[in-house]
Amino acid sequence: MAGVTGGKVDLRVDGSAMPVFTYRPEGDGPWPAVIVVQEIFGVNDEIKGFAARIAEAGYVAVAPDMYHRAGYNVVVPYGPDRGRARGLRSQVSEDGIVADLRATVEYLGGNPDVDAGRVGIVGFCFGGMVAYLAAARVPGIKAAAVYYGGEIVPRPDAPPGTPSLLDKTAADVQCPLIGFWGDRDHLIPVESVREIEVALTAAGKSIENHIYEGAGHGFVWEDRPGYHETGTKDAWSRTLDFFASHLRQPARV
Repeated sequence: MAGVTGGKVDLRVDGSAMPVFTYRPEGDGPWPAVIVVQEIFGVNDEIKGFAARIAEAGYVAVAPDMYHRAGYNVVVPYGPDRGRARGLRSQVSEDGIVADLRATVEYLGGNPDVDAGRVGIVGFCFGGMVAYLAAARVPGIKAAAVYYGGEIVPRPDAPPGTPSLLDKTAADVQCPLIGFWGDRDHLIPVESVREIEVALTAAGKSIENHIYEGAGHGFVWEDRPGYHETGTKDAWSRTLDFFASHLRQPARV
């Protein structure tokens, strides 16, 4: 994209190299930063494109590869290989996620292009859960945007007694959250979205949810059957407003 410089760094986490795809605006920083977290399909062109758009809006954007323990830069095509993608996801532990994000925040803190006190996170599906978890367990995260985050509460078809990440972490959330959901999402029904909102509000946390009529799961990707144009455009605008409110640097005198 015009006005954006891309690159990649490898961070050492748990004995393996974690590629982190980086995007920065052209010009002089430092800028606030946003971590962009993948779906179960890996850091694919869609995630990289979203990160580049975030950078174009005036942030250093980084997309860490959460599958690095299974191989270097593993990407699964959307569609028939979904079972393989779920298998990769099943190998990612909560502690591994936190280790990856802490390493990413540490990298941003040492990057002269970044205002280390202004780091946010955004993620999609699996990445939405990661963004929520970061809000609760990763120091230095100042704002979290959750796009249809799965596994924050158990899925409707989960076995009885499945532990709830929400119950375990709601009291620990340390930054404002914004969420984007579809009312036709078969994985995350509206009742689950309301449960998240009620629990976080009861814990005194800042949560702003937006539910789009007619949108299903994964509604933001234009080349997929479930693309929902109205919801995607509104969510993008609100995401930029949210990060501007919580991450932008004060005007320079």
